[in-house]
Amino acid sequence: MDTNNLTPNNQASRSWLGAQLAAGISRGNFATYLFAVFISSGYAGALAVLQPGLLHVMGIAQDTQAMVTGYLSAMQELVFILLLGSAGALSDRIGRRPVYVFGLALTGIGFVLYPHASSITQLFAYRMLVAVGSAAMIGMMVTVVADYASESSRGRANGLQALAATLGAFIPPILASLPQVFSGRGMDELAAQQLTFAVGGALGIVAAVVALFGLAPRVIQTASAARESLAQTLLGGLKAARDPQTALSYGAAFISRGDLAVTGAFISLWLVQYGTRELGMTASEAMFQLAVPRVLATVAGALLGSVIMGRIADRTSRVNAVALASGLAAIVYSAVFLIQDPTANWVIGLLFVMGIAEISAFVSSQALVGQQAPEAYRGATIGFFGVAGAFGILLGTSGGGVLFAKVSPSAPFVLFGFLNFAVCIWSIWLSKRLTRQTTTPESSTVSAVATSQ
Repeated sequence: MDTNNLTPNNQASRSWLGAQLAAGISRGNFATYLFAVFISSGYAGALAVLQPGLLHVMGIAQDTQAMVTGYLSAMQELVFILLLGSAGALSDRIGRRPVYVFGLALTGIGFVLYPHASSITQLFAYRMLVAVGSAAMIGMMVTVVADYASESSRGRANGLQALAATLGAFIPPILASLPQVFSGRGMDELAAQQLTFAVGGALGIVAAVVALFGLAPRVIQTASAARESLAQTLLGGLKAARDPQTALSYGAAFISRGDLAVTGAFISLWLVQYGTRELGMTASEAMFQLAVPRVLATVAGALLGSVIMGRIADRTSRVNAVALASGLAAIVYSAVFLIQDPTANWVIGLLFVMGIAEISAFVSSQALVGQQAPEAYRGATIGFFGVAGAFGILLGTSGGGVLFAKVSPSAPFVLFGFLNFAVCIWSIWLSKRLTRQTTTPESSTVSAVATSQ
């Protein structure tokens, strides 16, 4: 666990915004962390919004833009799969702060360089910088909250983190409006794109400086952990999946990140296609009149769900919280099959509940892995949690794209409805198993040991 220099006066845990902080963590540390989450989350969706305009300005042919976009996204997810575990293991040895600062700074630098690419090869090189920085940044975004929250407040702390992350989702559309503002002041389109990306990059640099001075210093290592190599630390995190609750958290990460990816990738696309094809709108009209209100309904649901699930996860077992969240998501995502007209008024209500469901799955899975991750291998364990989420995103975007185009626009949502149902059944089974263990005298000791790991 990350700590400040402890004194008798600051060793007692504090509470902030309803969350009890771990001993040695100040309110300033946690506020700094939430600011870093806000910026990190903004970066998560920024390229998806900004990149299409840049590719157009670069003169890349329209029939090539989709292919380049797909390859760039796939490369970033591959980097996440390869590096998230290593970033977590490294943070177990040198501390969360240097890894988080590195991630924010490198992502910011990558953003500044991105619009200066003069070829597709350079674009891939700069995207690689963003991907490596994002792997460290996103890994620490999930790991630090596990260090900073006391056991009794993991749900509420993860709810606050999800709230900050949801607010960060407003950063990309704000950045997307800047090229028009800059070009309206006489800049050519390329210069407007470059200045927009520079503003986005500056956010990461500022957040890196704030994190450097505001996050708690390096972790306290046990003697055994200090002697271990990075590979041994990584292996320790991988072995943590033998714990049934940790394994469940990985499954929940897979579906919760996939839920977010499917919603983000296909709701707006479905509405824009329907508006242009069925209602005779232009793409910009369909985006503004149809997509934006419904996306905002989803965001509003996520804001509410982050608070509700944070409290629920602290009032019941974390396994039960995963069961509740995945069960709700199973119902909501499967119900998308019933949509014939995505512009119908009742769909707005469904998307509001979808926002609650997807963020609830996100919060409950993080609370569970934070509870179960062994302290010596917490970063590595949560890194593999992130890897599972990256696979979910890959399935949601790539596999979901095929289903959207070849089957129906509702197909990706129905797929994740079934996957959420599977995780719900898994959670209920595990909850009953854990209940039997705690009520059986001869197994109570074993259960207590497993829970503490």
